[in-house]
Amino acid sequence: MNTSESERLRAAPRRGATTTAKGADLSHSLLQWFAIIAPLTTVATALSFWFGWTMTATRTAYFGIDQSILEYSTVDYLLRSADAIIVPAILILLVGVVCIGVYAVTASMIRRLTGLVPLRIGAWLLLLVGTVVTLLAVWSIFEEPPFATFFLFEPAVLGGGIGLCAYGFWVLRCLSALNNRETRHLPVWEKLGYVSVVLLVVVALFWACSLYAGALGTGRSREYARDLYQRPSVTVYSSQSLAIGSPVKEEVISSPDGKYRFKYTGLKFVTLSAGKYFLLPAGWSRTSGVAIILDDDAENRIEFNPGGG
Repeated sequence: MNTSESERLRAAPRRGATTTAKGADLSHSLLQWFAIIAPLTTVATALSFWFGWTMTATRTAYFGIDQSILEYSTVDYLLRSADAIIVPAILILLVGVVCIGVYAVTASMIRRLTGLVPLRIGAWLLLLVGTVVTLLAVWSIFEEPPFATFFLFEPAVLGGGIGLCAYGFWVLRCLSALNNRETRHLPVWEKLGYVSVVLLVVVALFWACSLYAGALGTGRSREYARDLYQRPSVTVYSSQSLAIGSPVKEEVISSPDGKYRFKYTGLKFVTLSAGKYFLLPAGWSRTSGVAIILDDDAENRIEFNPGGG
């Protein structure tokens, strides 16, 4: 056996070992990504269900009924959650991008030792403003503010105030660490403080998104009521009197051989869920209108006509 053949034989196991190591690294990486993505998917699904439920509950409550009457399924809530999630998700991501940019600029200034005096002053201002805003948020949770506020005021000032406090403190901590090596290692209390800040910001975001979903549901219901004339018109035939009052018109059918003896017009279709028709009178209003729930059974026959009239 010559020298070149011996070298090839010695090199072969090394190449196989390298391939095996790469495969193991790839499998390990895939498992790591799965361990990260799987819990996030579960959390996203749970949040989607909650926001869909919140928006649906406020929409049906606007018309005077509880959403449990319609017996919506989990899939129904998930499908209805998209409208309540898109705008908050976009805003959260945009704010996240801005925060990352601010962090990158601040970290670069600290690393290059440039503009440290303005940075220190700005950090103290952030800490002061954040403290005042956080105290205002806590006070507004228990007391009605004497001034007009936006419906997202409480969660916005709570999350923003505590975030400003934490960031201002972190910048001061980094500036102090430049001259003191002992402060470069975070003590346990500081780590717990940062974890608490993250949890408070997450709770504030959840609170804000829930309020937004509720407000969106009410807004959609107002638009629906305003454009109710465009919804499909419904004619109900019933074997027994439904005793629906004005403005719904009741007509008695005199045919002796007919199964349905009563006819009702002047109704608008809203939705069908769990074998129940949700109907509204054509002239519905919150002050004088009623919501009508009819079972989809053999005792009633429903006819639909195009809306717009």
